[in-house]
Amino acid sequence: MGDSLTVGQPHATPASGLFVCLEGIDGAGKTTAAHSAVEALRERGLPAVLFDKRLTEFGSDYVRRHAGDLRQLIWGHPPDDPYLELGDMHWVYLQAAWYSAVAHCFVHPLLQAGQLVVTDTWIHKFLAKLAMRPAVDLVAASAVFDGLPRPDLVIRLDLLVETAAHRKTVFGISESGNREGRVPLTRDTFVGYQRRLAAVLDQWGTRDGWHVLDVNGLGPDSVAQGVADRVENLAAAPAQANAGMGGG
Repeated sequence: MGDSLTVGQPHATPASGLFVCLEGIDGAGKTTAAHSAVEALRERGLPAVLFDKRLTEFGSDYVRRHAGDLRQLIWGHPPDDPYLELGDMHWVYLQAAWYSAVAHCFVHPLLQAGQLVVTDTWIHKFLAKLAMRPAVDLVAASAVFDGLPRPDLVIRLDLLVETAAHRKTVFGISESGNREGRVPLTRDTFVGYQRRLAAVLDQWGTRDGWHVLDVNGLGPDSVAQGVADRVENLAAAPAQANAGMGGG
């Protein structure tokens, strides 16, 4: 499941800001945590900005329309659509187009302006799901994303798959099997698929040094503060290093 490939580690553009990504299984609470963590970071005096992939409120009117059309193509279809009839690489290129536009028009300018950008996911979960697909050349698929900014910090929200299933009212094919043919959209298929996804994310997180935040039993504010603590520690590290060099 991707042991020999460092997935989701594209080349970073030098910048003075920080790029933070929350990852986790479907239903882990990434979007809620990202929104609340940004508020918590702002309260601590850090210049945090949220990127929420559900919104396309960035760039010019043309960029917003174009990004909105891309977003609709990728995520706007019904949960039971047989999207894999188009092939895996079709979705790789669409996702790459989306993330390239987001990086160019939103992430890079903010990082270069010294902002702290927090996103509720980046490319990791999409590639992890590809790694679970049969006959996918993961090296080739990952190469399509080369050049995207690399997060300075990835925080994996660790939630029991049963809890994630309880939160959901509708299960999609991409969350319950991500395969051709008839996929029963049930709680059981969701739980089984998400367990496999969690295993891949755990493997990649261990390999690539992600931070893990156990969110089981935590309320939204506690999760937000846990994320903010880790981000604040990262933000303080360069300042401490510079102070150390100056003190010599």
